[in-house]
Amino acid sequence: CKDLTTRYANDVIASCAFGLKVDSHNDKNNTFYALGKETSSFNFRQMMTFFLLINAPALAKLLKLDFLSESSKEAFKKLVLGTMENRELKKIIRPDMIHLLMEAKKGKLTHDEIKSNDLAAGFATVEESAVGQKEINRVWTDEDLVAQAVLFFIAGFETVSSGMSFLLYELAMNPDVQDRLAQEIKENDAKNGGKFDFNSIQNMVYMDMVVS
Repeated sequence: CKDLTTRYANDVIASCAFGLKVDSHNDKNNTFYALGKETSSFNFRQMMTFFLLINAPALAKLLKLDFLSESSKEAFKKLVLGTMENRELKKIIRPDMIHLLMEAKKGKLTHDEIKSNDLAAGFATVEESAVGQKEINRVWTDEDLVAQAVLFFIAGFETVSSGMSFLLYELAMNPDVQDRLAQEIKENDAKNGGKFDFNSIQNMVYMDMVVS
């Protein structure tokens, strides 16, 4: 189950964040999945490095410690910067994280305030923090852009796959909940003519309860 959800999370992040199409279920040893597994595998050395980076950054800098291996850093750098360069040349615009980073580098990234009176928005909807809403003139280096992409990848790879794994286990152990959730999905599918997107998911109250 964990292998299934890990591969699914990998493919979702590859598409939503990096604009890549990978199929980790059929191509089990694809480069993107291998990179994710290497990055999210915590051994003792990585845990100690992470501890020093957080609690003693000056010492970590003196010792030239880094959380990622040189090969992983180079792979991410080629992936992110290569994708950006390709989009610039071919004038490709895709609503994902790479596009946001490209806009940030150009100084065109703005914050859009979205107000909603929907009391049933669901899915752990919270009021957005004011942090980052003020306009800041900042020069983004290539290293900054790659770091943001790596952070997004690491934060989502293991957490999403683990969350889904626990969810599937609970559904398997509680067939009544599974049946009720399946019924809501079928009803939503019929109501929206088979269209399953972000907006339709927001109307699925029971799914919100199960996920939360």
